[in-house]
Amino acid sequence: MKRLWEKFSLKGQVMVFSSLVVLVSLMILSLFMAYHQSDQTKDYLAEKVRTSASHMAYNELVRDSLMAGESNRTLIHVVERIRTENDLLYIVVMDNQKIRYTHPVRKQIGQTFVGTDAERVFTGESYVSENVGTLGRSMRAFHPVYDDQGKQIGAVSVGISTDAIANAVFTNQGILILVTVISLMIGLFGAWLLANRLKKTLNGMEPKEIALAMQERDSMLEAVDDGILAINQAGEVLLVNETAKQFLRRTGYQGDFERTPIHLIWPELKLDQALSETSAYYNELIKKGDVETVVTCVPMYVQNQCVGALATFKERSHLDDMMRHLVGAEVYARSLRSETHEFMNKLHIIQAMVETDSYQELKEYIEDLSDRYHVKTASATSEVENLVEDVSIAHYLTKKIRWMEQMGVSVHLQSGIPWPSMKGELIDVWVTVIGNTFENAWEAMQDKEDKKLTLTLKQVGGVLRYVIEDNGIGFSLAEQAETLKSTKEGDRGYGLANIKRKLAPFNGTLDILSEQEKGTVITVHIPYSEGSKQQG
Repeated sequence: MKRLWEKFSLKGQVMVFSSLVVLVSLMILSLFMAYHQSDQTKDYLAEKVRTSASHMAYNELVRDSLMAGESNRTLIHVVERIRTENDLLYIVVMDNQKIRYTHPVRKQIGQTFVGTDAERVFTGESYVSENVGTLGRSMRAFHPVYDDQGKQIGAVSVGISTDAIANAVFTNQGILILVTVISLMIGLFGAWLLANRLKKTLNGMEPKEIALAMQERDSMLEAVDDGILAINQAGEVLLVNETAKQFLRRTGYQGDFERTPIHLIWPELKLDQALSETSAYYNELIKKGDVETVVTCVPMYVQNQCVGALATFKERSHLDDMMRHLVGAEVYARSLRSETHEFMNKLHIIQAMVETDSYQELKEYIEDLSDRYHVKTASATSEVENLVEDVSIAHYLTKKIRWMEQMGVSVHLQSGIPWPSMKGELIDVWVTVIGNTFENAWEAMQDKEDKKLTLTLKQVGGVLRYVIEDNGIGFSLAEQAETLKSTKEGDRGYGLANIKRKLAPFNGTLDILSEQEKGTVITVHIPYSEGSKQQG
């Protein structure tokens, strides 16, 4: 049954459900009305025969005939006319011995009235009963007849056929059924209009399609790396994705999000002011706690009406990381162009030797190139392996050193006791330290003609020591105070604040010694114990 119901479209489901509700309601109402009308019809007809019997009991012709002790033509004619006009089964006038003075069947006149329900009328009682007489079952009323002295001289009985009662009830119920059918048709038409209205409101989508669209929307929101916040016209949060929730929790807000005013969550955002197109803003720096974000806020429109505002944001540190990667890619591209140019020069030399048949010189030249490459590669790898036992850090450091050398930097390595293998958490910290310090060093030296870098890695007294020294442009005293803060306007030095945050859980320290136009020395210390070793 459930599968059959699901096969119906939304329009069909609304029409069927609405029609069933209307039909059941009308059926209950019809049964109640039919029962009520049946009782009313019977009461009406009972009152009709009671009233007819009362009128006949006070008729002068009836009283005179009973006082005379005989029927007459005038009485019979008048009574029959009244019976016909009122659609009655019979009107019987009888004396105290139940002898009929009138009857629709002439031969019954003078005969005794049939029925055990006639006894009470001769005690002076007026009543209505249902019984079987010579004309069949009927509802009949009895009323006593009195003379001028108040003495009972007879009685009148007026009857109506139960078939006539049934016909009257059926007629009334037929009207009720007709009204019910018309009401059902109106209900069906209303259900059709409602279904069309719902379909239009839902843009013609079925419930399953709406549910799928909502799930797809949620999936897309959660797949986006940016934080997303949306509010309604009242400034209450309508939508917030998981990235935004994690960021807001991390920066201090611990309350609910749904239907919460945005100024209670992030007052600096001023998203409720973006409800008009003139108040929209793009890529603005806005702080949340101590963290800077880059935010875009725009109003949302539905059918040319502003229904809310949307904000998308990303932490500035993430954007700075992306910029550094882009800068690194640009530098790497320049390095490739330089290497390509040098490679083409060597190819030209090889081509010239081939064209002049100088094969012995060509062989010696190629062997020399190969030896120089292997010596250079082996030298860099060997030196790093003497500094660090951990394969992951050694490999990463080798890549950084090679990159510096390709960019024309003279790299000098110094070491005491080599660094040991360590756990993944500590490796992640050192990767951050190495990556950011090398990038800062390159930024400081890239405009220098003679670029020099000295790297020292030691293990002293249970502490891992890392020192990197460059001959770059250095920092001023004011700049040195700002290098460890995340509020600095420029890109240089921003990675050092990341290093400081990474070192905090390991009780590490970061020291900077810099002099303008002479260079910078960055020193990092992290306490080390046997428990920090990599678990094999």
